[in-house]
Amino acid sequence: MHTFGDALERIPRKLQTMLSNSRRRPGAPNTATWLFPLTHWNWKVALMTAVLRGLACVAALRHMEVHARNHFGAVEAAFVLLTCGAFSALQQQSLSIRSELMAWFSCVVVVPLTSLSCDAGLHFWLDGRQTRQLGVPALIFTILSATFHWHMIRNGALLVGEEAHSLSTDLKRIPRLTATYFASPALWMWRVVSALVAKEGAEGAIA
Repeated sequence: MHTFGDALERIPRKLQTMLSNSRRRPGAPNTATWLFPLTHWNWKVALMTAVLRGLACVAALRHMEVHARNHFGAVEAAFVLLTCGAFSALQQQSLSIRSELMAWFSCVVVVPLTSLSCDAGLHFWLDGRQTRQLGVPALIFTILSATFHWHMIRNGALLVGEEAHSLSTDLKRIPRLTATYFASPALWMWRVVSALVAKEGAEGAIA
């Protein structure tokens, strides 16, 4: 029995097959790079983010009128469903960048802020100036969620295409990856402190 997720996943798979067949033709141009957002459209992230961001916007704008708040949340969810899959594909594509720093910068800063700018422009057009109060919280939420997404895809979760796992497998891995995501700063601080202590100990022994 086919699920809704299976139906969504078949679309980029068909695009990948068409692209692969076209590349086998003699003299065919290499279009894999710029078609990546279509062939690897990330329905998993789009679906999850639409729900989370829609609810987050409704909560952040709780002081507004109910109608305006719900309208904003609905616009947010619709925008994410339409665009987040492609933006998430670009984030996945950043994993192929040789420089890890540039890959991180593309995934965590460039792509999310581009998406947020488009999102803000749409809301400003549809909802007016009254939603400006969401600016700073939206920026913080976007950057934090981008670092979380980076942690997920770096560890092989929430990917589409050749390296993808089923949605159920990804969902089972999320709790453990969430724990390691929040533990990473503490582990980094521990390594830094340990290195400093070891350096001081070595210098003391030499003296």
